[in-house]
Amino acid sequence: MPHQKFQSTTIKPRYAKGALSTFGANSVYPRIPWVAAWWSLTFPGFGHVYLGRYLPGFILIIWELVVNTQANLNMGIALSMLGKFEEAKAVLNEEWILLYMGAYIFSIWDSYRSSVEIGKSHILSEVEDAPVGPSIVSAFDIIIVDKKKPWLAAIWSTLSPGLGQLYSGHTITGTFILAWWIFVTYKANTIGSWFYSSIGNFPIATAMVDWQWFLFLPSMYAFAIYQAYAAVNENNILYDIEQLRYLRVRDENLAQQEPNTLENDTLQIIATFEHSPFVEMAIHDIESIGVPPKNIVALPLENLEAETNIIDSLHRVDGRSVLDGAMVSGTIFMLLGTIYGFVWYWGPVIWGLLGLVGGFFLGLIIEIAFHKKRIKLFASRKSEVFMQITCNSSMKEHLIKVLKERKANGYLVIPQRITPDT
Repeated sequence: MPHQKFQSTTIKPRYAKGALSTFGANSVYPRIPWVAAWWSLTFPGFGHVYLGRYLPGFILIIWELVVNTQANLNMGIALSMLGKFEEAKAVLNEEWILLYMGAYIFSIWDSYRSSVEIGKSHILSEVEDAPVGPSIVSAFDIIIVDKKKPWLAAIWSTLSPGLGQLYSGHTITGTFILAWWIFVTYKANTIGSWFYSSIGNFPIATAMVDWQWFLFLPSMYAFAIYQAYAAVNENNILYDIEQLRYLRVRDENLAQQEPNTLENDTLQIIATFEHSPFVEMAIHDIESIGVPPKNIVALPLENLEAETNIIDSLHRVDGRSVLDGAMVSGTIFMLLGTIYGFVWYWGPVIWGLLGLVGGFFLGLIIEIAFHKKRIKLFASRKSEVFMQITCNSSMKEHLIKVLKERKANGYLVIPQRITPDT
């Protein structure tokens, strides 16, 4: 959330906070460098997609699929972890392995470096209070920065990777992940294996899976869930930032006008709102019933302290979530469950899913243990926009009706304690 107040309505910022296009939304949002490096470690390109650098991310993902497959690297890793070292040596293609290493290391290093640089750019964009367009309409799509539910994006990606990204407004990313998931699951014979696992025929389920392609899936699946969740959180913050700037610009413009001369028969009403389109709709409605714009003060409340939250919500997304560590652990154990599932009774599909769930909760417990003094389960719901309306007493009922219709959290009619001189 921005810490600098808006300085000028004519400012031309050099650093952007975010942008919208036909292909979706993107933002310069500070990410944790080690998290970006970790996702690149699990699958080259993931760290760049996590940062919003989609083009280099897609290039590295395609490179990983091609070179890893030619090198039989996944097969070699799986056989090594099962203790079959001679078989692992036999299946590996050494020439492709040598080609693989340079780009793999670059992916990890560049995602870490990019995260650091994006963090710097974010700070500078806050200093300049850079504007963000709230919507864009084209012949192909309507893109709106609006408030969505992060957990719903995670659920959609759990059902099929890519759907959560489409829900979050990242059209190109969602399309790419969805197509890439379909392709890899087809090459790995995953659907058939899932079917036979679900009816308890585990030997056939294990035998029909292509190890080389199947081992791409754990990282892909966990990342799609995590990235969809994070993308919605970041878009929600982008919406808050855009509305913060709008309210400050509006107040600055109104402050330059001559103040109204108030009549004796006036009252003041104070209301609070969450950041949402209802704030601007309420301002418009109040103006339409005859309250001068200068008599409507609407400004954001400043956050005193960011909190560490397990689950960020639609209503509060400026705290830090501990789901990073949980998803890292979930990815590791899903990969291990998949590999050892090839020799265990329930097969790679069931053990992979059990590894994801078990690893997620193990990582969550570790995070909670490290942050137990500063952690909350859910991000708290707080009022974020303060609105003060000064008007004639006869408008009181109309104003209260508008505030209720536009989802104000609450309102207060200021008591008139001073009677005017007669």
